[in-house]
Amino acid sequence: MKRLAILAVAGSLVVAGATAGLSTVKAAETKKSVETVKKGSNKNIDFRETDKDYFAYPDDMDFRELDKNFFAYPGADEDFPSLSEFLKNDKKLTKAEKKSLTEDYDKLEKTRRDIDETAEEIERITNKITDKWAIADKIDEVANKHQDIWDKVYENATDEDLAIEDNIEFIKSSKAITDEEKTTLIKAEEELRALNEEHSKQYNKVEEATKELTAKLDSLYKDVENLMDKMQPLANKLGEEFKENFGFAEIMPY
Repeated sequence: MKRLAILAVAGSLVVAGATAGLSTVKAAETKKSVETVKKGSNKNIDFRETDKDYFAYPDDMDFRELDKNFFAYPGADEDFPSLSEFLKNDKKLTKAEKKSLTEDYDKLEKTRRDIDETAEEIERITNKITDKWAIADKIDEVANKHQDIWDKVYENATDEDLAIEDNIEFIKSSKAITDEEKTTLIKAEEELRALNEEHSKQYNKVEEATKELTAKLDSLYKDVENLMDKMQPLANKLGEEFKENFGFAEIMPY
């Protein structure tokens, strides 16, 4: 179902989807895409800019913003009648169909609230373990140190230099900077590696501490999908006005 493709993405972002961001952080220790870096960036890229969803997770992420139509609890708008009022004036559905739709819609709204509450609980646990991912700021700070020295390294690096995967060995190979500057960069790299290791530990703790809630969240999203699939034929009978105001408008997946 089209709109549920988005919901599945939203659910996975809660914990499991952070893996991609973690890989981005770890990539600071290699130069897999170093040719691109050489052209316009530098070694100490701002990771929060390259993977905003990850470093926003979960403290800065408003899950309701991911799908405003979904989390708006359709039908509760003051300017639009409730479901019961809407169905009272409807001539397209039978009484049995209206009863079925109302029961399923009530279940849908409850499931939506459960999703919101579960996501908030995951956020609370994560913030407690990670101090709201404070380590991401530390990684960012260290990764962006000594820009002027890094510029000299990359501006003068040869293809042979760029083929060196270990950052510290890459620094040592540079002929464009002094020994003192090399020592400065190496010290920063060692600090960055330590921070990345700590980041991985925190991520693993979050994943372990929230695995049951994450599984619950996945199940809730599946419940939403099943309920909407069940109600879709009746929503189609009611037409566009109902679908747009009660959360059944089709949204193309990203």
